[in-house]
Amino acid sequence: MNIFAAIDVGSNAMRLAVGRFNKGGELSVIATRRAPVRLGAEVFRSGKISAGRIEEGVAAFMEFEALLKQHKVTHCRAVATSALRDAKNSGEFIDRVHRATGIAIEIITGDEEARLILGAVESVVSLQLGTSLLIDIGGGSVELSLLNKGSLILSDSVNMGTVRLLEMVRGRKHSEALLQRLLKQYAGRIRDQIVRSKKIRSVSRLIGTGGNIDTLGDLRKQVLKKKNSRMIDRGELLRLLKILQGMTLVERIEKLKLRPDRADVIMPAIALLLGILNETKVKTLMIPRTGLRDGVLFDLYAQTIGSPATPSIQRNLKQIRSYALELGRRYSFDEMHANHAVKLSLQIFDQTKSLHKLGAEERALLEVAALLHDIGYFINTNDHHKHSEYIIRGSHFVGLSEHQRELVALITRYHREALPSNRDDEWAALSKSEQRVVSMLSAIIRLVEELDREHLRRVSKVVIRRRGGKLAITLPARSKLLVERLGAEARKEALEKCLGCTIEIA
Repeated sequence: MNIFAAIDVGSNAMRLAVGRFNKGGELSVIATRRAPVRLGAEVFRSGKISAGRIEEGVAAFMEFEALLKQHKVTHCRAVATSALRDAKNSGEFIDRVHRATGIAIEIITGDEEARLILGAVESVVSLQLGTSLLIDIGGGSVELSLLNKGSLILSDSVNMGTVRLLEMVRGRKHSEALLQRLLKQYAGRIRDQIVRSKKIRSVSRLIGTGGNIDTLGDLRKQVLKKKNSRMIDRGELLRLLKILQGMTLVERIEKLKLRPDRADVIMPAIALLLGILNETKVKTLMIPRTGLRDGVLFDLYAQTIGSPATPSIQRNLKQIRSYALELGRRYSFDEMHANHAVKLSLQIFDQTKSLHKLGAEERALLEVAALLHDIGYFINTNDHHKHSEYIIRGSHFVGLSEHQRELVALITRYHREALPSNRDDEWAALSKSEQRVVSMLSAIIRLVEELDREHLRRVSKVVIRRRGGKLAITLPARSKLLVERLGAEARKEALEKCLGCTIEIA
């Protein structure tokens, strides 16, 4: 039986979860361990992890390693978030852990963190109805996901975690007032992002994850004497805030049995949640009691069912599509043309697969790039391909790695005008195989752009037949396609070069 383990190297603590899945895909957690190693306090103050804290972290991982062996773990993934993303000497810490335990720590982006958390929440809460706002409050950052009927509308990761906030105001005059101002600004930022989304008028529900929020659920039962720990409303948060404000740090630890590393950060977490509830007009916070570790476990499990070789971009293609579509709408793109470009691009890709031999991941990259190739028109009609590249490179993209996002940006960059050149630093930095992928996929979109130059969708289908060393492309249509055929003839050279054969437009 496969046994899975997830390690979350957070800003406030390090956490391990070991679990297994039944035949129905239900997760059963069989062991957990938490090490109170607060990496964020030093990193957010000085930019580095001290030698002493590195030793604490290595010792914690040695305990984790023993637990992995005890439970005969077959699949393990260790992910690090905000603190190691910021630490100047994160490489030293990762190397020390690897040499001592053999465990490889992966520093993930805020987008990847949001994707994994979303996967965990989806396993226990149906997100198909209404609009859901997911917020994960960590020690170093806050991850935000907005979904409409299960489709991802926006994702945001911001450095407003509880440990980071405490370090930002520590020792300053009027630190409490400064903290409140920072929290109010972020809550307002969330409201503004929701308002800018064209599909969303209001948020149906707020769903919270992370250790701080789980603790608030526990305090709801313990202090307020409620029946469960899976929800809390605004009035209850205000009552808890008043109770906690009336206690010293020591009293919170002794009377409420809060861990020392939770007793201080719980206050900014409450204040942030109250601000978000006020801004969104949602009355109740749902607490599914799941999070990043569970998300890693589900992701590991997904890799073992079906085809283990299926790349992550394929497993997340539904969310990637919905996010790309919303990004295009945000920049007022021609949605009908964009969807038509996707349709024709994938037809060409699928019918020439025996020549280019690219796979599922490249097909997914082509789909995203074809959908977004023209969003640069929002900035300027001149050089819109360069503006498209700029927008994509600067956008959050849950489900795509930073490198995959870079490839999509370059594919859109080269879908018109000059062909790729080593004079471009971003192109020159790619490997030969990556350059081939970008060249091929941009050449396909370059041809498709000519097949729908007037955005009238007169070319409904592309039929490709191989005749010796030539490819015959037939364009079935009800009307004459003079503009489309002339354009395709003029722009087919890039695709001919990539496929290594002559193309005839029939």
